Amino acid sequence: SSLEKSVSLGKPLSSEIMVIAANLDVQRPSDCPLYLRDTNLLPNAEREYRGGVHAGIDFLCDEPGRQATAAIDGRVVMAHDGFDDPTLEERDAILAGAVARGTTPPWTLAMLYGSFVVLDHGQIDGLGHVATVYAHLASIAPGIEEGAAVSAGEVLGVSGNSGTSSGSRGSQDGIHLHWEIYIDDVFLGAGLGATEVGEVYSALFPG
Repeated sequence: SSLEKSVSLGKPLSSEIMVIAANLDVQRPSDCPLYLRDTNLLPNAEREYRGGVHAGIDFLCDEPGRQATAAIDGRVVMAHDGFDDPTLEERDAILAGAVARGTTPPWTLAMLYGSFVVLDHGQIDGLGHVATVYAHLASIAPGIEEGAAVSAGEVLGVSGNSGTSSGSRGSQDGIHLHWEIYIDDVFLGAGLGATEVGEVYSALFPG
């Protein structure tokens, strides 16, 4: 897609990308606060502890029981529930391996997601193939399983901190929804600067 080409080549933010973001019919996947001025919560923020970068945005709930909902109509392609957090020592050892590689392997990312859901939204005209990820869930809603069709706004689960360092400590600190959107296998905002990323996600979630 034109979005993927612009982003992957690291070109300056184009008006076309802004129009796409503004016109993509996406519902907020959480009613928890979203701080788009905090660059650490945005795509491309460095994650030195695992040798990678943040690929999504974080809705900071800071309390249990807040729902995570589908942003777009789609179909469940992955639903990993009941994640058993490793001990903090085990987690640190796994992350050290990622740092040594200089990148975060997909199996390490799966651990960091904790309990998570992935939705496939298919091909969207003028945009490309779209998928979204909902991570760090405390639990997944009944019926959210591979192959299930979901509607925008449908409850996928409850936000938590599974897969995080606080989850490994057994703490209730840091509850949030980590959310990613991919266009043709490239996360939205890849290769853009912090200001530009903030503009894209502000267009996606105005107000």
